[in-house]
Amino acid sequence: MLGFTYRKEIYFLFAKDQSVRAEKTKEKTIELWKSGNLKEKDIEDFQSIATTYSEKDPTDPVAFHLIARSLFWNLFRIGINFDHDSLILHLGSEFQDFIGSSILADSTLDSIFWNARTAESFSSSPFSDWENNKVLLFLGETHRHVKRPQVLIDEYGNLDRSKLSPEFQTVYIWLLTFNTMLAGDASGLDKLITITKDPTYKAGIQFTPREENFLRGLGKYYKKDYVGALSLLRQAKSNNPDRITETSIITEATIFHLQNLSQKGIDLLEEFYLSSGKKNPEIPLLVAKMIAEKPGAKTKLDLTPEKKE
Repeated sequence: MLGFTYRKEIYFLFAKDQSVRAEKTKEKTIELWKSGNLKEKDIEDFQSIATTYSEKDPTDPVAFHLIARSLFWNLFRIGINFDHDSLILHLGSEFQDFIGSSILADSTLDSIFWNARTAESFSSSPFSDWENNKVLLFLGETHRHVKRPQVLIDEYGNLDRSKLSPEFQTVYIWLLTFNTMLAGDASGLDKLITITKDPTYKAGIQFTPREENFLRGLGKYYKKDYVGALSLLRQAKSNNPDRITETSIITEATIFHLQNLSQKGIDLLEEFYLSSGKKNPEIPLLVAKMIAEKPGAKTKLDLTPEKKE
């Protein structure tokens, strides 16, 4: 019995040692990221230490959070960045469009979610990285696409941002904006825009007046406030055929179609497609769909599928 007690004490001392080592490695990894010096070897070391920690204490929620956190760094290694440009580029899209067809990205996001969920299930009360773990769950839930965006906003929209680690500040605003847009939560978008203008705001995502019109316009579109959406999206358009202009025009044309003004929408799409150099192959497909749903509508675009050699 005495030997068992000693073995148990040695076991917990070793687990404690792993805990301290993992925490120090986490802090080092964050500092390297902040300075722009985080390397692949640093990420691999963090993953190894976090995994060892979970093996030595398989019921410690922090160990599984750290595994999820170490996997999170892998997303940057494979080119997935939660920044301003990627947000604007993918607003209104499915999350899968953002991460692409990478099997590695899919499996990494799944592993992040399940490790973060395990951390939460093992915890009888919030631990030191509770809010950071919630961001990882928010990320995993967005990827899984099981719950509706509004449900995710209700679950994760009120995290205490002051408790978030630096690397999760921007990710959280990114996820919140992305899901708020899909939910058609116009008031939620206004709230987010207000947050980004606060002097104490530290995340890297901020919006220009044009981008604000774009955000609010798409939000009203998803809320089916088509009159409000058209007004704002027209203000967001410019002579430059960039993604904001293109998405604004496609959304405007879609609204016309929904309002039984399909020919007006088709004419708008044709003009943009031809003037922008026929770069977006999705536009002819959308025109074809409108014509199929509205007999009598016409187009001057060649909708004949290209033959593959």
